[in-house]
Amino acid sequence: MKVLFVAFALLATLANAAKVDYTGHKVIRVVPQTDEQLRFLLKLQEGTYDFWGSPSRLGEPVDIRVSPQRYQYLINTLNSASLTHTIRFSDIGKHIEDEERSIILRRAMHSGRAFDFENYHTYSEIEAFVNELATTSPLVSSSVIGTTYEGRGIIMATLSTGSSATKPVMYFECAMHAREWVTPATCLFMMNEIVTKYGTDAEITALLDYADWLITPVSNPDGYEYTWTTDRLWRKNRTPNSGPCFGTDPNRNFDAGFAGPGASDLECSDTYHGPSAFSSEEASAFRDVLAANRGRVVAAITIHSFSQLWMSPYGYQNALPTDYAEMFRVMEISVNALTATYGTVFQYGNIADTIYIASGSSTDYAYMGEGVVYAYALELRDTGVYAFELPPDQILPTATETFNGLKAMAKEIAAKLQ
Repeated sequence: MKVLFVAFALLATLANAAKVDYTGHKVIRVVPQTDEQLRFLLKLQEGTYDFWGSPSRLGEPVDIRVSPQRYQYLINTLNSASLTHTIRFSDIGKHIEDEERSIILRRAMHSGRAFDFENYHTYSEIEAFVNELATTSPLVSSSVIGTTYEGRGIIMATLSTGSSATKPVMYFECAMHAREWVTPATCLFMMNEIVTKYGTDAEITALLDYADWLITPVSNPDGYEYTWTTDRLWRKNRTPNSGPCFGTDPNRNFDAGFAGPGASDLECSDTYHGPSAFSSEEASAFRDVLAANRGRVVAAITIHSFSQLWMSPYGYQNALPTDYAEMFRVMEISVNALTATYGTVFQYGNIADTIYIASGSSTDYAYMGEGVVYAYALELRDTGVYAFELPPDQILPTATETFNGLKAMAKEIAAKLQ
């Protein structure tokens, strides 16, 4: 009976009558072959279509979600620029339903047991887990690093064997973009691995002895909660704007090339940069963590999905930073360790050349504003087969390979700086 109650309670949350219905929504793929077509797509992106990646270079595919009502109009618009398309997903609503079903089924089967690291969880569940870990493990403390527009605390876990004014800090944050559910699942897995294996796993023990690990599992709680209750594909935070559209993209809100290319002036855009740098609580919280640990932060990692990428500054321009050779060296070691786990292939390099121009990002700010050389942005699985609806059965392999890459990174940083 308890199993059924838990399953039905979650079903009620996921099946909220007010939820956005994506039945019949398609994701189409176009590939710009000329400069004119690329400019056309960049202009189109300024509208209300949901681009799952920014048009960046010739020959690179661009995925766009479109409703059934606007599908033919979009196709006619693309045809006017001689852009052909293929259909990646014929019904996003079906994929979301499949994801919900998998979550509910696993929740029912796991009822009454310990926290399930192979399933997705609401923000209140994540908060409760972090706070419980802080009360049961001497390695963990929890803190609130900011308060969102809707009043939620942005919770951070500090994993430490005993901090000091000179001990290095590695900062990891997940879910700055709300719909990227596999990222908080990965952060939680990492926390649990460190806590449960410290003292028995030599590598983990050495890494935590070297540096404090600060982990924010959900950097955008309002947006993340909104993806559970209302709109599974919501990306931004939930701050009201001057017009009818809500939300700022927190990862375009940093003072690092703010309001430049790859960020939108339009409030309805998914990449809206906000009225000013650090106007969002989410970006401000990230900034404040780095500032509070100034001089100690040796790595700042922001974890996103999807595309299988490991990236360094810059995002706001194509020019490479002075420290790029060292950034690249450690990236290569990290990606090799990740790939060695299950064979998952990651591309790596600077943000602007590896994925697209993106101004106002946390990664650029960590390097430009705080001088953190090992500032990286990760895009986890996959490359578009499931996209944002990565099934729960892929959480464990995704988290495992990611943690292996990050351990290799941390180990190399320690060897370089000790």
